[in-house]
Amino acid sequence: MNRRMPQLAKPQRPVRQIAAVWFAAGVTAAAVVGFFFDSKEGAARRHMAYDKAMATGRDLGQWGGKKSRHLRNRAMGTVAEMRRKADGEPSDPMAGTGS
Repeated sequence: MNRRMPQLAKPQRPVRQIAAVWFAAGVTAAAVVGFFFDSKEGAARRHMAYDKAMATGRDLGQWGGKKSRHLRNRAMGTVAEMRRKADGEPSDPMAGTGS
């Protein structure tokens, strides 16, 4: 009962693989910086990236507003149904008419 659990050794990644990942990340970062801070067309690229980010933010805001209104309306409908059932009114408007 008092035996110790065997320790499992975690496999280590090869150093070359880690170095290759860091090298690729550095090259990518340098390419992005060079792309946006280009002296000829960098300003246009930065402006285009800004415009796209702002448009995406607007779209997400509109989507969120629509979704929140939808959920609010559903919640209000659920509360109205619960109140109607608590008052004793029939849930089906045609109930009790004999038709």
